[in-house]
Amino acid sequence: MERSKLEEFNQWWLSGRVDPDLALPFKRDNYAEISKAIANRFVIALVGLRRTGKSTTMYQIIDALLKQNVDGANLLFFSFDEETAGLGEVIDLYRDIHGKDFRSERVYVFLDEVQKCAGWENELKKYYDLYPKIKFIVSGSESLFIRKKTKETLAGRLFEFTFATFSFGEYLRFNSIGEKEGRYETKIRPLFINFLEKGGFPESFSMTSDKEFKEYIRALVVDKILYKDIPKTFGIDDPDLLRALLETIATNPGIYIDYLSLSRQFGKDRRVIKSYISYLEQSFLIRILNNYRKNNVSSLRKRKRAYPVDSALIRLYKPTFDRSFFGRIVESVAINASSASYFWRNGIEVDMIRDGVPIEVKYQEQINRGDFKAISEFASKFGAKEGIIVTKSDDRVAKAGNVRIKMIPAWKWLLQQKAVNQ
Repeated sequence: MERSKLEEFNQWWLSGRVDPDLALPFKRDNYAEISKAIANRFVIALVGLRRTGKSTTMYQIIDALLKQNVDGANLLFFSFDEETAGLGEVIDLYRDIHGKDFRSERVYVFLDEVQKCAGWENELKKYYDLYPKIKFIVSGSESLFIRKKTKETLAGRLFEFTFATFSFGEYLRFNSIGEKEGRYETKIRPLFINFLEKGGFPESFSMTSDKEFKEYIRALVVDKILYKDIPKTFGIDDPDLLRALLETIATNPGIYIDYLSLSRQFGKDRRVIKSYISYLEQSFLIRILNNYRKNNVSSLRKRKRAYPVDSALIRLYKPTFDRSFFGRIVESVAINASSASYFWRNGIEVDMIRDGVPIEVKYQEQINRGDFKAISEFASKFGAKEGIIVTKSDDRVAKAGNVRIKMIPAWKWLLQQKAVNQ
């Protein structure tokens, strides 16, 4: 590896500052918590979908460290998304350039898209164990590289932060709408509709052309994952099937996953369909919900539902939709905002279950007692004392037997959900 490549990644070695175009001023909601973790021994792992701010957050942390008078020579950044190299090769070249003694100096090593580096887990473990003064911050766009490949190798050494697309609260803050203004529906209503229709990819917020927006989502998010990341990581040979499955889910948010039916539709073995859907989930493009049961094992055996992780994917593949479909977009956005893992269906259905609380999304003008039925049945079966209905405008509390049902407008409910960081 050439020295000039490493110097190009780390311009602060000479300038003493980070390019403002890299360390953008807006910070994700999880930035403060990540900053606090810098002082800890653990490896910090930033994982999530492409274009959600992982690299930007790394640059922001580097910028903050420089402003805290950390020597620029003690900060190393490298992106495996742009260059091919071994992890040991990168660190050894850095050590040679600056003559670093890792046993005596505090050094910060930022490794972007690290899962693309072969054998990185073992190399990282070696440096982590040998040199306690090195602080590693790594990022990746697939969850598998953290949750399975590293389960044993880096056990007890890793602290993970997940990056979803922007929450509605972050979107308002990005548009300079503070908490005070956020109390007024008339102020934020237009932004709410725009957020539902275009999603939470920050670089797309300023795009006014539908063509430009779709080309951005397709080229810089979807195609890079489907035709580059997943084939390289999992060794698949049919990325077009990945795209077809993603389009099916994006245009039918909440679709029940029937592997046999999909195998017939696409002329592929059901095991291939199952694997490919798993790859979409592991790459953060879709969210899978299991049917809620007290016994988690039985839940996993039941049919699942799938949602795109952001409404931008719906807009990419479904150029037009009627008013009734808009409610399904709200449902998809709400489920992603809640980080829900379960729905419930037993002849009647509840959209999501979170911490044992049934939550229904009914984006309609009026909520009546008939709309309480699913929550009431769930509560009767599982002993829940309360439920939530996410509405269009209804904002009140009602009782259905012994169950307290809180109705809350979708825009207000979204503001109560934290940006994904767990």
